[in-house]
Amino acid sequence: PIKSCSQRVMGFGITFTCGYLMTFMSFRLFIKLVEGNPAPFVFLYSSGNILSLMSSMFLSGPARQLKSMFDEKRMLTSTVYLVSLTCSIAICFIPIPTGPKIGLLVLLLLVQMLASLWYTLSYIPYGRATAKRMLRSAFPTDE
Repeated sequence: PIKSCSQRVMGFGITFTCGYLMTFMSFRLFIKLVEGNPAPFVFLYSSGNILSLMSSMFLSGPARQLKSMFDEKRMLTSTVYLVSLTCSIAICFIPIPTGPKIGLLVLLLLVQMLASLWYTLSYIPYGRATAKRMLRSAFPTDE
């Protein structure tokens, strides 16, 4: 069914806000991850990210959103983001020792967070260029 502009904006706003609230609320469960029970944190964190990502489909539609995610400019970032998200959920089910599992999950969640930020910056005019300049300024090299 075709939605009006205000319905699409409202759908975007609600799902985006709920997604980020879920992501931020997941950090209440971070201690469970550290204690060896990663599933509650990982599922809430990843579900929030998925919901936030899906929110933009209200504005552009699913086909256009997927096309945009995998255009030349965003393909690598989108792939890294989705693979890290999927792997973080899958790792919860793999029977490996707790220490390596937690380390791997924290690494995957950091990659997921950074990929999400880089993906978001790709939609802001000069967002990535500004971020690169700021990083070069903060961490100068001898080149």
